Amino acid sequence: MCGSVTRLNKKLGCGFILGEDGCEAYFDLSSLEGMDIRALSIGKAVEYQEHFGHERLRAAGIKVIPNSQSESAAGS
Repeated sequence: MCGSVTRLNKKLGCGFILGEDGCEAYFDLSSLEGMDIRALSIGKAVEYQEHFGHERLRAAGIKVIPNSQSESAAGS
């Protein structure tokens, strides 16, 4: 699934992703695949899998989508 980071707390190492289906999924450091949380920012386009964790929808296997519109806009 694709979505974008809507909330991010780098100090706590967690945040939320709004999926293209309109559902928001929670993530933490263990959800990141091959990257550091410093690679994320609000609006960053990501690819991930959804699953139901403890009381909420969670994101797993998060990867930044290269050359996404959000990255292009940030470089303008």
